Amino acid sequence: MAGRASTRVTVLIAGTSLVRVLVQFRNEARRDNTEILDQVRSSPDTTVKATLFEDSAAMVGLGLAALGLALRQVTGSPVWDGAASIAIGCLLVVVAFRLGFDSRDYLIGRAAAPRELEVIRAEIEGVPGVDALVDLRTMHLGPDHLIVAARVAFDDEISADRAEDVADEVDRRLVDRLPLVPHVFLDPTQTSSASRPGAPR
Repeated sequence: MAGRASTRVTVLIAGTSLVRVLVQFRNEARRDNTEILDQVRSSPDTTVKATLFEDSAAMVGLGLAALGLALRQVTGSPVWDGAASIAIGCLLVVVAFRLGFDSRDYLIGRAAAPRELEVIRAEIEGVPGVDALVDLRTMHLGPDHLIVAARVAFDDEISADRAEDVADEVDRRLVDRLPLVPHVFLDPTQTSSASRPGAPR
């Protein structure tokens, strides 16, 4: 009886946590106008993703354990119990590799998602005074912070003070459009044939 009570408590805790994480991902997917699976794959929040994977593994593991015990009771063979244990172990290995793979991306410097790159590019190129976006580099600093380094070609007539205003405007636009905190660094250059993308150097 104590074992059954403990199992029920485990199912309740893991199930509740799993539902809350799924609701969070669903709300984020609606905000970004994407599918929930795409949101899970592209989410930079490894803590929430770890909770999702761990709770999912816990629920599946409990199901496998229950199935193994039931088949052992029905057939009288301990093979099913052992097979369930092996399956649970394989499941945990898969989850560990997946979480390690996601964490590795941040250790080596993960770039922004493609849709975020489109937003960044459009906002920078849409600021008055910007003639061309020559180069763009991004890197996550965790789930909520993003470095944006851009080499920007300004109009030939732009002044140094106006260049600072443009940088501030880019920063404001990205704060409004992105679901994380951008840290914007602009490398200004004057418009010329040598500074345009694709031009010979």
